[in-house]
Amino acid sequence: MSPRTAFQFQEIRQEKRKLILDTALELFAEKGYHATAISQIAQKAGISKGLLYNYFESKEALLTQLFRQLAQEVTDMLDPDHDGEISVGEAETFFDTLFESLQQKRRFWKLYFQLSLQPAVFELVSRPQTLGTIRKNQEILTRFFSRCGPKDPATNLLLASSVMKGFAMQYVFAPELFPPDAVENFKKQLKELLLNTAIR
Repeated sequence: MSPRTAFQFQEIRQEKRKLILDTALELFAEKGYHATAISQIAQKAGISKGLLYNYFESKEALLTQLFRQLAQEVTDMLDPDHDGEISVGEAETFFDTLFESLQQKRRFWKLYFQLSLQPAVFELVSRPQTLGTIRKNQEILTRFFSRCGPKDPATNLLLASSVMKGFAMQYVFAPELFPPDAVENFKKQLKELLLNTAIR
């Protein structure tokens, strides 16, 4: 058997890291952040606690990475070419991509919402060091709405995020309440409501 290459080691490390994050997300959502011990995460992931600490120095570091991962996923949908600006075409595509993600990765989003609703978790992820990517997304969106021409882009951003979060939470927890045609109509009306200034 030939020795593993550096690429293979990196691949194994990435897979292990993902396993730990996925396991932590599941346990944090189901048991609660404070009620979940590092040893429980390691046991469910099938690794030793010592190995887990080779990847993440603490439970708080795991939680921080989970929310950074979510923020980065949203960034990739909002600004796929990572130029720091959102075009009208990218904004329209964002809605399609987000809705696809909600449909195809419902369990992933459900766990995140369950986790984010825990007060202790909200306090931790609201710390300045964990908000970088989230604030960057807000800045990109605010610039987009400013270019669209509304008098109050900050209010438009608040409207957009509130409507999307409200729908997303309902959809991932009770998809049976949303027939496919209703979802498509909602997406269409949302685009018209939030992007009509830019599209005109």
